[in-house]
Amino acid sequence: MGLLPTLREGVRVATDSLFANKVRSGLTILGVAIGVVVVMVMAAVVEGVNSSFEEVIAAAGPNTFYAVHAMQTGFDDMSDEESAFMKNPPLDPRWAEELERLPEIEYAASMVDLSQDGFHAKADGEDVRISLLAVTARYIEMTGGDITDGRFFSEVEDDRRTPVAVIDPEVAEDLWQGRDPLLQSVRIGRPGRRQAVFRTIGIFEPPDDLFSGLASHYVLIPFSAADKYLPFWDRMLAYTIVPREDVTLDEALDAVRGRMRQIRGLGPGDPDNFDLVTQDQVLDFWNQLTGVFFAVMIALSGVGLMVGGIGVVGIMMISVTERTREIGLRKAMGARRRDLLLQFLVEASTLTAVGGAIGLLFGGGVAWIVQELTPVPASVPLWAVTIALIASVLTGVGFGLYPAARGAAKDPVEALRYE
Repeated sequence: MGLLPTLREGVRVATDSLFANKVRSGLTILGVAIGVVVVMVMAAVVEGVNSSFEEVIAAAGPNTFYAVHAMQTGFDDMSDEESAFMKNPPLDPRWAEELERLPEIEYAASMVDLSQDGFHAKADGEDVRISLLAVTARYIEMTGGDITDGRFFSEVEDDRRTPVAVIDPEVAEDLWQGRDPLLQSVRIGRPGRRQAVFRTIGIFEPPDDLFSGLASHYVLIPFSAADKYLPFWDRMLAYTIVPREDVTLDEALDAVRGRMRQIRGLGPGDPDNFDLVTQDQVLDFWNQLTGVFFAVMIALSGVGLMVGGIGVVGIMMISVTERTREIGLRKAMGARRRDLLLQFLVEASTLTAVGGAIGLLFGGGVAWIVQELTPVPASVPLWAVTIALIASVLTGVGFGLYPAARGAAKDPVEALRYE
């Protein structure tokens, strides 16, 4: 038999075996399908999240970088007294002005994200937890988004520590239920602690990305007002720094590093007790995190493929046993060992390929549901489809190899005597 007839025969026999052994075949197909679904869904989510994160990075500008007192490299940094996060002195908001005076720097400003600190906003008897950001007047220039009503606060208001707030539509709806939220008073603070009164001056629509979808109830206030009215942990302070257009990123980093060392009073041999974080470093760190998801994806899909592979072994052993006389007859007529081996492997691969195809359909459907019904973006990449199909076929080849080799190695005389 040539290659094409062998492939046709293997697919036909595999199809017959599928219907003849519905339970065993169903378990095999189910195991492979589960493995493929896991690959498809997790790859789609990771691909979508990475694309959204890259959009956030692009919006801030490729040369924008950040100064922090210490780069967090793990979840234990805040509790480890010996870590750089705890040992390095915190930044001072006034130092951002020093950095902005550098000829290489266009813009430098302090900011702090207080979204995880449990802040609430209260107005007219309503109370809602908020994602609070203390930023400067040029925040929207840096991150994107739109002011749909009212205005953003000015540099004068920021300099004067004016207690004004820009809120998103969710906060406006929850606190005022359709009434005009502009120029209204809103109390901001942690439950059970002193709260400050701010005046709403604008409605802010965050940029359309993953992180605006996951977070909600944004309130933006001047950094200086937060520093005055809402004391926060100074170790959460960071600077956003934008170089001038005619200055390279390396030149800007060198200038900021030199000025920061002067401000910190560091000697020539002293190591930096602060960190400068570029967009590439942020992206690399993010890719390391998503790499963990890929490892989990491989492990989970491997379990499903293992279940399917075990089913392949069982089905193929039964198939080889039931066709012992056929094997003997074909060998007596001149069939070579490799011909029989190829046919059995085609049968095994056909079973797992069916499971892979079903997994692709279900996985694509689940990814579509995630994309349409949740704030998490999901985009099935072509490489995930290719890998899923190849993995399902290779599962059949790998687990079908032993029963296939056993069947192909049978002695033709003994096989013909088999009852």
